[in-house]
Amino acid sequence: MNRLFFFPLFLSSLVLTPVSAQEPAAAAPPAPAAKIAADPSAAYRDAAASLDQDLRSALDELAALRAAIAAEKPALSAEANRIAADLREKRRQSEIARTSRDAAEDEFEKIDNDLKIWRDERSYLEGLLLDFRKTHQSTAGPLSGLTSSAPDPVAPLALVADVLAEFSRSGGAVTVTGEAVAADGVLTAGTFVKVGPVSWFLADDGNAAGLVADGDDLRAHLVNKGTSRGEIEKLVKGEADTITFDPTLGSAIALSESETTLAQHIKAGGFWIYPILLLAAIALAATLFKWAQLAKIRQFGSAPVQRILDALERREPEAARSEAAVIRHPARAILEQGIAFVERSPGGSRDDLEEALYEKYLEAAPRLQRGLPFIAIAAAAAPLLGLLGTVTGMIETFRLINVFGTGDAKSLASGISEALITTEFGLIVAIPALILHALLSRKVQGIKATMEMTSLAFLNGTKSK
Repeated sequence: MNRLFFFPLFLSSLVLTPVSAQEPAAAAPPAPAAKIAADPSAAYRDAAASLDQDLRSALDELAALRAAIAAEKPALSAEANRIAADLREKRRQSEIARTSRDAAEDEFEKIDNDLKIWRDERSYLEGLLLDFRKTHQSTAGPLSGLTSSAPDPVAPLALVADVLAEFSRSGGAVTVTGEAVAADGVLTAGTFVKVGPVSWFLADDGNAAGLVADGDDLRAHLVNKGTSRGEIEKLVKGEADTITFDPTLGSAIALSESETTLAQHIKAGGFWIYPILLLAAIALAATLFKWAQLAKIRQFGSAPVQRILDALERREPEAARSEAAVIRHPARAILEQGIAFVERSPGGSRDDLEEALYEKYLEAAPRLQRGLPFIAIAAAAAPLLGLLGTVTGMIETFRLINVFGTGDAKSLASGISEALITTEFGLIVAIPALILHALLSRKVQGIKATMEMTSLAFLNGTKSK
């Protein structure tokens, strides 16, 4: 490699050799002038021979360098190929490692998702077992002494095993004598039949029979009479039969009993429900009045106006009035005003006629708008009153929380009911009122547009005549 580096320097030295050869000759002791003058060609031949010898030496050294380079090139090429092969191998291994890492990350992510799913399933199963334990404890009722509870509260599976074992021992149904509170509130003696969490009661006197559930006084209460005495008797005897039961364990019956009437629902809304109902009544009355008023109005075309103008051209005002009399529209007053003006002042100016027609238009416009503001006020104020009821209801709820705490939800029901019911009725009043106001306003605008077109047609018709 050092030879390759010094090779350009060697070539430059060859180029500068004649100059450097002449300089020492000039510096050497001068030859006898007579000898140079006698044979000048010999001196040039000697110089040329010296240059040739130097050139051959340089060429020999260049050839030696090329031979050395050629000898070293295979080894260098082999080393370069080996390094390139190692680089390709390292790149391949790096790509394999990257792919393996991505695959491992995907696998870890999948395992993490599976772990989350398994945890959710575990929580779901634990919730089901906990609900089963609570349901079993709450629905044991009068037969609670015959059923075994789970010895370990953290092992609900033991409770499931005990219940299944109980079913196996009892053949599916357990009977026990006891007392239940009938629908009339009388404590009645009889027989209880229990299958799983469902219990029936059969009175000894035969006057009461049906499903039972635990009451607030920890006594069994008869909640349904849909099951006949014969069905329960067959169940007691172990005979096969179809029997009625409540799959919600009394929740559906309690929900049906908790349904309120409209009057009770309104009463639960508190004080601000009554202004909302007053707005609803006002809006309803205004809507009915306005609808009846607009229903009497009938639209008409340009033909009656043209017949009136033709009658006025023939100097027949009575015929024009007869044509106007059949029109059932506020524009009739405008046409009658125009007929009277033309009859009174046949040569009257256009401005005076326009003023007379516009006077009748302004006179009819307030009657058309009458009642619409009440509907608009109801549509705007009812939601605000509902919001006000919501605020007062929430204030009442927080006051009850301050007194009773959050443990008993029933104590908070009144404030929450007031907050929600007022909002409900506010929207119930506002939405229809808004829609009706838009429809009636559009109808009134159409009538007023017809009046304006009628006035303009009459004014232009009289001008052209």
